[in-house]
Amino acid sequence: MKTTRPGTATHPQLYQHFKNAQEIADAINRSRSYVFKALKTGFTDREKAMLERITKTAIFEDERNN
Repeated sequence: MKTTRPGTATHPQLYQHFKNAQEIADAINRSRSYVFKALKTGFTDREKAMLERITKTAIFEDERNN
């Protein structure tokens, strides 16, 4: 997936593992528009766990440490 403004991505590792928002939506069983909203406001804990399980990386580790 490609960001429109480099350096402003809140979860850059998502952009490395998924080609587009539809792939993320399919992984968490949500709509594409929901994914765009969640990229701004945040995913639920369950969705975060699902995405980390799929990518096998700690994408949201920074949020847990705050």
